[in-house]
Amino acid sequence: MKKITALLLVLVTVCGLCACGGKPESNVSVKDVFAKMKSDVAFPTEMMETDADYIKNQLGLDVNDYEEFIFAAGEDILMAEKIILVKLKDSKDADTVKTKLEKYAKEQAIVFNGYVPEQGKVAESAVVVAKGKYVYLLMSSQVNALKKIASDMI
Repeated sequence: MKKITALLLVLVTVCGLCACGGKPESNVSVKDVFAKMKSDVAFPTEMMETDADYIKNQLGLDVNDYEEFIFAAGEDILMAEKIILVKLKDSKDADTVKTKLEKYAKEQAIVFNGYVPEQGKVAESAVVVAKGKYVYLLMSSQVNALKKIASDMI
């Protein structure tokens, strides 16, 4: 009886340790995440990727400092639609990038509230998330659908 109890105790301990492994860190490309967002979400305006100079001027971030970077904005400038996806070379940079994206979101809310108040509400509901080597900003009338895709893929 003692042997059976000892064996059961060992099995429970091993199973418990196996459960502590957690989910492995994602290594998905931000291009794949953005492609999924564009294919699955009906945006109110065409989403256009910006170039590295625009990213540096708007956010103060040099794309060469990151593994991957996408900044897409709505073609209609009177709409607050923006998606920024960053894959970091090192997760220690996540707080710095997150802070800059949060600042950018607040600035966009102020600008849109001054010109197009209904878009100001979209900007105010922006989501900024840091998760491992990824940091992203989702500013959209479709923010919940975008959050689900980002959460599922990253």
